[in-house]
Amino acid sequence: MDGTGRRTGESSGNRTRGALDPDVWIEAALTELAAHGVDGVRVEVLAKRLGVTKGSFYWHFKDRDALLASALERWRRRATLALIEHADRGTPADRLRRILHAPFAGRRAAQAANVELALRLWGRSDARARATIEEVDELRLSHIAKVFSEAGIAAEQARAYAVLAYAFQQSGGSLVQGESASELMGRIEALLVPDGTEAPAATA
Repeated sequence: MDGTGRRTGESSGNRTRGALDPDVWIEAALTELAAHGVDGVRVEVLAKRLGVTKGSFYWHFKDRDALLASALERWRRRATLALIEHADRGTPADRLRRILHAPFAGRRAAQAANVELALRLWGRSDARARATIEEVDELRLSHIAKVFSEAGIAAEQARAYAVLAYAFQQSGGSLVQGESASELMGRIEALLVPDGTEAPAATA
């Protein structure tokens, strides 16, 4: 390998394949993670899926662990950007509704949920994954609590409301289904989204 970590001595044909964008490897790793868990993320499997040789992988990554670290960082950034997108536009009530409806945003949301579930399972046995998940959870909860505060919820209650909304966001996609889904979502919004007429009072 040279100073950049790339293999030297590649033929021009292999170099073309080796120049495959590293983002492609990372996205393939996340897809495989969602489908088969972290143990399913193997260089041989990804290379076959992408139609390249194993040697092409080492053009961009030192080893499998380096790829997993990059995939974890990609998820962290993506999860953070998704939160900002939901939490930084419109009125506080609008933002809260978008947060609650996030699990129902189509195929892309379903795939993201599958990736996150696999990451959480991975985090049970891997300290690096667990630390990243905890960081993202705390960031999400802090942002959601801030939106609840802006919507009129007392500061001492905003964190509890945020936990409820976040718990629903994590599991709502599998719980709210069928013909009554729309009606149920309306009731959930009525419970969690302040209408702006009266902020709930703090309890002793």
